[in-house]
Amino acid sequence: MKTKILPLIAIVAALVVVGCKSSKKATYYGDIYKEEPLTIYVAPLSDLSPRNAERELNDKNYNASLNIAAKYLYLSASTPLVNSGYYAIGPLATAQLAPSEPFTRKQLQQENIGRLADDLGADAVLLITIHNWREKSCEWTVFAEYQLRSTKTSEDLMHVWVRATKLLPTDHRGNPLPLKPDIEFADQWDCDLATAQRCKLGETLNQFILNDLPLGSRRRQHNSDRYIASRSTEYVSLLVDRDGSVEMKRITEEVFEDECFVNSK
Repeated sequence: MKTKILPLIAIVAALVVVGCKSSKKATYYGDIYKEEPLTIYVAPLSDLSPRNAERELNDKNYNASLNIAAKYLYLSASTPLVNSGYYAIGPLATAQLAPSEPFTRKQLQQENIGRLADDLGADAVLLITIHNWREKSCEWTVFAEYQLRSTKTSEDLMHVWVRATKLLPTDHRGNPLPLKPDIEFADQWDCDLATAQRCKLGETLNQFILNDLPLGSRRRQHNSDRYIASRSTEYVSLLVDRDGSVEMKRITEEVFEDECFVNSK
């Protein structure tokens, strides 16, 4: 399946599906419609991507760039949830509401998390993991995992592994050209253009994956939304083109793991 999406501002409304038939949201997100979670705890992001040994200044800059990109991906995860009608317990609220005995990452991913319903008032927990970054000529790629778990059953409501690649525009010599949004972001966050491009890729990734969730149960369109085709799949590849459009296709577990963990260079 391939999906072509116009620039980010129209990421939901302008979905066009080409090729194979997609499942309706009611089918793909059946457990979400059954439980109707309303409040989602966005757990601290897990960044497992390798860092360079800091022998030179370039190594330090590279590591700092990945740190900022990870932080921004986490900070921008709440926005698409709120826009879809959920209450998101994000970084600031978590600092105030954190349980006295916090869960480890493994516990959040695999064990009973029912206590978070009492501690935080959360119906579900969103866990985001960055597994790797890959850099090639004029493109960035991030390998990430999104897991949404119920605090009622401790079962997965959604679990997606995604490879997202951003293609950079180039001049006639093949050198990367900065885009206005990247320049503005770099100025606002006081970072270099490479970091800005990674951050914008993470933001696009969040919007693509999380905007596909069913609308919150208090939204007027909640019931009709279930008949819309879902664009999610367990393993997915996103290609953010130079014009800002996003192309989606399904990939296999083997392809994801081979590129992320085996042949990651």
